[in-house]
This record gives sequence, C-alpha cells and structure tokens, in this order.
Amino acid sequence: MRILFLLLCAPAFAQDNAAVEKAVLAANAQATRAAEDRDLDRLFSFMAETSKGSIVQNGALSLTPQEAKAKVASGFRAPVMVAYRWKQQYVTVLSPDAALLVSEGETVITPEGQSSTTVPFVQTTVWVQRDGVWKILHAHQSSPPR
Repeated sequence: MRILFLLLCAPAFAQDNAAVEKAVLAANAQATRAAEDRDLDRLFSFMAETSKGSIVQNGALSLTPQEAKAKVASGFRAPVMVAYRWKQQYVTVLSPDAALLVSEGETVITPEGQSSTTVPFVQTTVWVQRDGVWKILHAHQSSPPR
C-alpha cells in the first residue's frame, strides 16, 4: 500500500520541486538585477533576517544582513558598471519552503572610462520562503585567487 501511495504522489512531488526550482531561479534573477542596477536596498530586500551567519564572502563572515550591507555599501557607490554572467546554476529542493542554489559565474566590472575586468566566482545560497516570498537565509561567495 505504501508503494502505491508513493507512486501516486511522485508526480506531485516532482511538480512541486519544479515549481520551487523555478521560483528560486526567478528570485535569484531579480536579486542579480538589483546588484547590477547597484540598488543596495533592493538587493538586501532579498535577505532573510538572521543573526547566525547571513553572508560569507571571500572568507569574511557577516552575521546579519545589516552587517553585510555595511561592508559592501562603499563598493556600491563606486562609479562602475557590473554585470553577472551565470555559467551554471543548480537548485536542490530541500522542502516546499527551502532550497539550495549552487552557482558558478563571473562578474564583469567596468570602471568609468576604463576597460573591463572579469572575475570568476562560485556561490551557494540557501533560499527560504517567508510569507510567500523567497529570501536568502545564507549566502557564501568566493573568487579564486588571481
């Protein structure tokens, strides 16, 4: 009987997983646009409140979104254009309200009046759904030494 139940429910689980994957990738695309637009407030609107490790970036830990925002604020005021190119993105659905997004990409930075620099990176984000909205609970990003 259990096997029959699992076989009947499997398509629904697959559909739920596909919907979660699609929603997480869409939310990540919106957060990416906010970063490219240099809109710090909009970017950090995608962060869930926590005090247990919001972001790790190149070995530096920020326990809260506010701490992380303060660390990157000056860089967002610099006169540069930034574009993110995702090479790979893999979503692992952990539950209907949680997913892990593992990504590889590169950042293209173009300072005003200068040529571009491309920096590869890898990123892992834990997405959680809060009140119907997908938010990043934890992010870990690093770039290989150049």
